[in-house]
Amino acid sequence: MTEQFKQILYTVLRVFFGTLLAALIADLTNLMDFHWEDWRPVVIAAIASALVVLANALNPADARYGIGAK
Repeated sequence: MTEQFKQILYTVLRVFFGTLLAALIADLTNLMDFHWEDWRPVVIAAIASALVVLANALNPADARYGIGAK
């Protein structure tokens, strides 16, 4: 596994878990009554945010990080 790929993976995971944590904190008052139906939008939001980072990483025209980075 290349160093560049590791950095992309770590960024995707940080964004995913950061979004997941933010959504949980926002709904902290209902944490004890959390069921799978409540988790669905949280997980979908976390996946969506991680996909944005992944799309940037795979974009060769993006010079910040990923495939297009020097």
